[in-house]
Amino acid sequence: MKKIFRWPLVITLLVLLTQACKKDYYVDGGKADPHYNGTIYDYLSEKKLYFDTIKQIVDLAGLKDMMTSDTITFFAPTDEMIRVCMNDLNGDRYATMKDSVKISDIGAEVWRKFLGMYILKGKRTAGTFPRVSPDNINAFPGINYIMLDGYILNIGLDYTSYNGVEGVGPRILMVTDVTFDPTNFRNNPRVKVVSSDIQPKNGVVHALSINHSFGFRRGEFTRIASDYLK
Repeated sequence: MKKIFRWPLVITLLVLLTQACKKDYYVDGGKADPHYNGTIYDYLSEKKLYFDTIKQIVDLAGLKDMMTSDTITFFAPTDEMIRVCMNDLNGDRYATMKDSVKISDIGAEVWRKFLGMYILKGKRTAGTFPRVSPDNINAFPGINYIMLDGYILNIGLDYTSYNGVEGVGPRILMVTDVTFDPTNFRNNPRVKVVSSDIQPKNGVVHALSINHSFGFRRGEFTRIASDYLK
């Protein structure tokens, strides 16, 4: 039997995405067939509730062709993450008596820098990633992957506990920014995948939890976007 998280917000997201499926023990999006008859760009365009703004940013970043033709794995942020980072940016601008800005006011190089953190070349489903355990990182270290444009993230499956038994619960794909604190894995910002193995024709989409700061470090987007807007 598949074991699903019971957190209300996570379950709502999984049900609405309704595209992912995987073998026993993986957090499941609830559908028998994980394949999507279209490209990754088509998938983002169709799932407007969560990815409408992300699709616009893909366009602004000049990544539409990649999302349409290249074989990639996309750890997909949601629109909520963009809303939060834009609110942070405009709050900072308000404090310094500057006009608010829209996503279209921010340059392609900024959007590409941040979106590139979430793009891995090639097709990688959840089961192809190694085990990772923040509490036992020496035994289960995951693997550090070089993302698009060179950003390094650690990606692995966290084998959670179930009924008090370690390692037999849902296997959750976890992405960690190990460059924040290379000396202590637990200090690094990370995000969980809430719906994995959505498979359009040109790769895989792993949808991220909304409890995540775009770019992993809150405030970094404000800093870089503000430098661009000077």
